[in-house]
Amino acid sequence: MTTTAVVNQKGGVGKTKLTINVGGALAEGGARVLLVDLDPSGYLTDALKVTPSDGFSLAEALTSSRRARVEPVRHSTTEKGGVLDVLPNTAAMLTVARELDRLRGREQRLARVLAPLDGDYDQVLIDCPPTLDVVTDNALAWARRALIPVQAEDTTLKALQLLLGQIAMVDEFLRAEPLVLHGMVVSLLRRPPSVYARSVLTDLERLADQAGLPILGTVPLSVVVTEAARHGRTVVDHAPTSYHATVYRALAKTLEDVP
Repeated sequence: MTTTAVVNQKGGVGKTKLTINVGGALAEGGARVLLVDLDPSGYLTDALKVTPSDGFSLAEALTSSRRARVEPVRHSTTEKGGVLDVLPNTAAMLTVARELDRLRGREQRLARVLAPLDGDYDQVLIDCPPTLDVVTDNALAWARRALIPVQAEDTTLKALQLLLGQIAMVDEFLRAEPLVLHGMVVSLLRRPPSVYARSVLTDLERLADQAGLPILGTVPLSVVVTEAARHGRTVVDHAPTSYHATVYRALAKTLEDVP
């Protein structure tokens, strides 16, 4: 089972849409995919229009004093036998970070929750919160790899440096081996890029070289992504011949090719 945290503490960088649509592309290719909605806003759950199953919610399982099994919800299946399942969010996730701060082993709670699902999926993608808190630490401590969405804005550069610092701390104190960084994905880029955007992209490329964090692809701003979410579908399903579907398939291939 390959596990990837889609993470950036800066909000509005396209993190949820990247999680959904790379997951959809992986499932299209025949993979069994689980998307974990760890963002208290629940945007992934809303965009895919899934309803939590009866029993323990993800929030309850993370904070429970006993091991509680959570049940993924089936979103869709594909012609090649792939599946796209979701661990959806509930309003209770809004208080999870505060509750975890009072618990022992607080950074390992997600690992405990997801352990029973080991072997059920080929790929697990976690939509992380837009904060560097204990919930994000849980994702960074459990996942094997990380994918980082960014924007062509100056605020992205500072946020990225903070994130890399947080990952270094998690590597040192919470992991047996370092988190593998896939690279960055530039999201919501207007076409044609402005002079300002091109300048920021140049700075991102420089930082990518310094940190060994390549830019894996660019997802232009487009209504096709929003339309897919409105219908509760992934882009590869809603608009399979679109440029964006091609980008998401290429990103999915990148995830599959990394051992």
